[in-house]
Amino acid sequence: MAMLCCWSLPAWAADPWCSPGGASALRFEWLSRDTSNPSIGSVRIQDASGRIVQTLDDLESYYGDSESLNTGTDFNNDSCPDLLLVHSKAPIGNESVRVFLYNAEAKRFEINEAVSELAGPSIDPDDKNCLISSSKGGAEDVYSAKHCWNKGKLVLQSEYDISPLYKDGKFQCFQHTSTVYRGGKKRTRTNCTKKF
Repeated sequence: MAMLCCWSLPAWAADPWCSPGGASALRFEWLSRDTSNPSIGSVRIQDASGRIVQTLDDLESYYGDSESLNTGTDFNNDSCPDLLLVHSKAPIGNESVRVFLYNAEAKRFEINEAVSELAGPSIDPDDKNCLISSSKGGAEDVYSAKHCWNKGKLVLQSEYDISPLYKDGKFQCFQHTSTVYRGGKKRTRTNCTKKF
């Protein structure tokens, strides 16, 4: 007598988009609402047969084209690539983004406000369960942070800031501020150096 056992299948087993070679399972196209203003529009998502499976409306894209849509990053480490759209970009290089996480159960991309609030998010090379973000307040004013997933929520783990310190209008040093959040406690260290 054969015995059957049920177990939870990985996301890619039920959804080709989440499979190791699933990059061709979906196609993403930027559709401008008005040709005179290509930055306002929607993202149309089609499956391999050309059937429209989802449309994300009322979006703003800094680049206003399909090539700029980033679908190569799995932001929440669930084996399913997500969609990143650059919403705006400051002259200094800081990017404001909209990140849509793929929900394998619903087979839909859903906006995630927590990831979208991060500046230029990327995967931590040392921990796929964490995201790194960074931004500039000036040429010599840099901020970065590390957030990690915990029970489906993005939690701040650490921050690092470098900024010039002045006294009576004169440059004193570059202040390095490192903050770690652990066990409900906050630990901050500061250090001043003459070199950036």
